[in-house]
Amino acid sequence: MTIQNKVILITGASSGIGLATAHHLAGLGARLVLAARGADTLHELEQQLPGAVPIPTDITNPDQAAHLVEEAIARFGRIDVLINNAGRAMAKPVEHIDLAEYTALLELNLVAPLRLMQLVIPHMRNQGGGQIINISSQASTKHIPYIAGYASTKAALNTLALTARDELANDNIAVSIVKPGIADTNFGQNTPSPEPDHLRHAPDGTLLPHVVPASAVAQAIATIITSGNAEIDIPET
Repeated sequence: MTIQNKVILITGASSGIGLATAHHLAGLGARLVLAARGADTLHELEQQLPGAVPIPTDITNPDQAAHLVEEAIARFGRIDVLINNAGRAMAKPVEHIDLAEYTALLELNLVAPLRLMQLVIPHMRNQGGGQIINISSQASTKHIPYIAGYASTKAALNTLALTARDELANDNIAVSIVKPGIADTNFGQNTPSPEPDHLRHAPDGTLLPHVVPASAVAQAIATIITSGNAEIDIPET
């Protein structure tokens, strides 16, 4: 799929990978619908990306998620690409995972993306096709101590996405996953159970070599929009 003039809905657009992706795709000529919980931050982003449509949304709220899709269709008449990017980290040993926190994590990282997929699929089918990109993680295929809670939500998302890819192929709807490694964002800290800093930084405060810039993930997302491939790792493994 070409990116120029395509209507692309990005969740979690106000920071980190979502923010980098919004800037990158805007530079490639996409028409953007930007979703995040913080209205003020979204409206600041709107000033930076003229023509982008900010829609403050808590995607875990079913009514707000439905409104997001309905408003995007009302503004542009279609949604060509859904990027399910919003999510949260968790760093705790399995023995001590708080079940209420984990349930909320599942709702944000797994149930909400599924809900949005279900909301956009009928529109994409009626318009003759589209693309859904789910932002996963390289952790979803590994066994990293203290990251099981987060990784398990992304492993489940992988299965949903790649199964949907097979189910929707005849409708010309391509479903893909993007699996970043650790990105240079505040993602790991914006959570009730933050990741230890040593995953990203050396003792002297410098970034570790395996940490990828958010811009690299944004470029990979653009690549998979263009290619329609099933999945991509950043960095490639």
